[in-house]
Amino acid sequence: MYASLAEVLRLPSFRAAGTRVLTGDPDAIDIRWVHSSEVYEMSGLLAGGELLLTTGLGLHGANAEQLDEYVTSLARAGCAALALELGRSFLDPPEAMIDAARRAGLAFLVFPRIVPFVRMVEDFHELAVRARLGAAEEDAGWAGLLDLVVEGAGPQAVLDQLARIAGCAAELLDPDGNVVEQSRISTVRLYDGAGATAQLRSRHRILGTVRLLCGTPDARLNRLADRAATALTLELARHREVGWRPTLSQALVSDLNAGALLSHDEIARRLEDAGLVTTGRPITAIAVDPHGDPGACLSRVEAAWPALVGPLVAGTLGHLVVVLLITGPSTTPRRLRELLREGHQSLGTSGVDVTIGAAMPCDRLTDLPAALHTARDVVRLADARAGDTRVLLARDVGVQRLVAGGLSADRIDALVAEQLGPLLASDRHSQGSLVSTLDAYLALGRSKTLAAQRLGIRRQSLYARLERIERSLGISLEDAESVLGLHVALVAWRLRTGIDPAVGVSPGGARM
Repeated sequence: MYASLAEVLRLPSFRAAGTRVLTGDPDAIDIRWVHSSEVYEMSGLLAGGELLLTTGLGLHGANAEQLDEYVTSLARAGCAALALELGRSFLDPPEAMIDAARRAGLAFLVFPRIVPFVRMVEDFHELAVRARLGAAEEDAGWAGLLDLVVEGAGPQAVLDQLARIAGCAAELLDPDGNVVEQSRISTVRLYDGAGATAQLRSRHRILGTVRLLCGTPDARLNRLADRAATALTLELARHREVGWRPTLSQALVSDLNAGALLSHDEIARRLEDAGLVTTGRPITAIAVDPHGDPGACLSRVEAAWPALVGPLVAGTLGHLVVVLLITGPSTTPRRLRELLREGHQSLGTSGVDVTIGAAMPCDRLTDLPAALHTARDVVRLADARAGDTRVLLARDVGVQRLVAGGLSADRIDALVAEQLGPLLASDRHSQGSLVSTLDAYLALGRSKTLAAQRLGIRRQSLYARLERIERSLGISLEDAESVLGLHVALVAWRLRTGIDPAVGVSPGGARM
């Protein structure tokens, strides 16, 4: 079932992004699915009816003709709407894209404010689930199952609710018939080998099977199995980009992320089932952003990393690969960083470009769900950090996490305007480079020699720029408190715009 673009734009995440419609009639456009991609040649991967979300990273440096062709090819492939997030690659929507969208009859939207695309996909997922399965008309138990799907509670929680509704145990099997997830709810029905089953199907293949261990099934249980298969397929559609594989490792990663596993013993058992025996040793959660195909990256991690780091559990969460491994009580932050750099290098030799983020090792298994979210935050905030961002620990982005988690968008905007406003205005109007100069100077420990080398200018030119910065801001760069405020403001500016200060801003707002 399709939803109108107007319905989609009323979803919370789209409203939070301040969505503006530049071309097209939202009431007249139907959306089959919401998808995000930075791939320039995306048209060959579409099936029609998509709302495509992009930050424009794949379009960076493209000329007007290439931007026109990008939009036109999407329309030819049946894409229903294109949405561009402003700030990361474009501060203003390119006229070439607007004109091409108007000619091709493609709806073109822009997001002035940054909202994670995964939130938009999840909001649309909720809309699709409720429209497709008619949750409002279902009984309370079935509606509860749908609520779990909408919330992304994970396969384990869905199977538990399914078992409550059916009155018997429920299992999720992979395409080869191996059990990868079971309900934990005590039930009264005895299993005699028959049971009700239904296959989880994507458009191209069978993803697995849901089985109710109910003995001889009746019409109600067969219908429930069919609906459960649909619900679980939608739940697993969160991983559709990588061709989700219902393995013990993937099921564990999904359930940890959803908070469906609460006790130490249960997590330990699930880790052991997946091949990771902890015996009380610390576990580290790691997130890998492949900047490309997560499925290929997952395969490379599973093939190459055990030789470097030992046994591991790996799966995917959206576009990220998530890894759990034993780091040992003597693993220092320095040693952990070295291990991850070796892992980064092993992927690089295979042609996989990644960013790696890690939480601190967990002594308590019950801390793993929080560590998993921390690792994902570290990777997400990598672009907001100056310097080398290939391998990051949680401590490397402490300020970024504090700003992102503790300040509203309005307060971040106010902080940036207060601390950097005159420099940003000067750079926009005079094609200057005061922001990039300040960023290099602070990032290199206020070394004028190193800053001049990085910027490729003479020391005398650097001195002149620093004096302009001090005059514009009315501060001294020798004052520790002022420098701290500027550091935090530069972090906040990266978070808010996605722009690297080293790149700069050109007149009119486009990236230089």
